[in-house]
Amino acid sequence: MQTKSPVRSHSLLEPCQSRSRFGFLLGSVYRQWRRQIDLNFKDLGLSDATRMPLLVLYVQDKAMRQKDLAQALYLDSSSLVRVLAQLQNAHLVQWDTDPADRRTKCIALTLAGRKVAALILEKSMQIEQTILADLSADEIHVTRRALEKISDRLESGNK
Repeated sequence: MQTKSPVRSHSLLEPCQSRSRFGFLLGSVYRQWRRQIDLNFKDLGLSDATRMPLLVLYVQDKAMRQKDLAQALYLDSSSLVRVLAQLQNAHLVQWDTDPADRRTKCIALTLAGRKVAALILEKSMQIEQTILADLSADEIHVTRRALEKISDRLESGNK
């Protein structure tokens, strides 16, 4: 009697195949990138969690409701409370009542927060230029376009 060797399931990948998966690579690059940025901002006492709300508020250039800020950061609104409290204690953000809905608070950068956010953006761009230095303009364009398409696909799937 002959026995057939078991058919390998496509969902069971060898360890080397798992490491070569696009998602794994993307996650790995993100963690390495974030680590580089974290190391460069260590002296300012700013983590990724505290930098990102400052950058979003800076780029939006207006006060934002906590719910909208959380959505822009792909976070649950309740996850943002502790970070916003830290930023408020550091005098980088302030909460004001939304004139359109007095029950809602809007978060805005203080003058000090704007200065810190501008520094974060400038320093982040320098780090990005260093990381991407060996890539051609075409490679950067193709990579950016591919990542934008992936982001759009994920975003449309979440609605």
